Amino acid sequence: MEVRCPRCGKDFVRQVRREGLAEILASAACLYPFTCQLCAHRFRVFQWGVRSTEQPLDQRKYERVQVGFPLSFSTDTGLANGAALDMSMGGCAFKTAPAPAPGAIIQLQLQAPGLERPLVVDAAVVRSVRSVYVGSEFLRLRPEEQYRLTQFVASMLTARRITDDAASQTGRPRETDSVSEMR
Repeated sequence: MEVRCPRCGKDFVRQVRREGLAEILASAACLYPFTCQLCAHRFRVFQWGVRSTEQPLDQRKYERVQVGFPLSFSTDTGLANGAALDMSMGGCAFKTAPAPAPGAIIQLQLQAPGLERPLVVDAAVVRSVRSVYVGSEFLRLRPEEQYRLTQFVASMLTARRITDDAASQTGRPRETDSVSEMR
């Protein structure tokens, strides 16, 4: 059964962790929570005959896509450069040295390919730092930047889907998330 977002109609959705007693009980009746990877709409889908008692292994709300492009960020102490490794609608992982401290609020400028100008994230929080690898969560984007981010992530998800479909037809392994392999 193909699951589509009832708000935007796209099929880039992900089953997510059940939250609260109501969703846990609803799952007993084959009603499971999903989140659209593009518009962030959370919804439930009835999946007759599907019994899922386990929570998804990856607890992230958004699916990550591998990227590889330069970025710059600013903190209260100055400007620095890095390289984006993966991103989603909710944040990105990047490599930089020296890394900002966990909890730091940063502004990001992502030099994503195919975009005429950098994608600007007005505020992001540093959630994790491992050596030179930084995980950030987007907190605030202007509406036009949110739209540009949605378009970019949609194009990356589409490209990955095409690549994965071609790989499955030839028997090659699927593309994996390089950052999650580092953990």
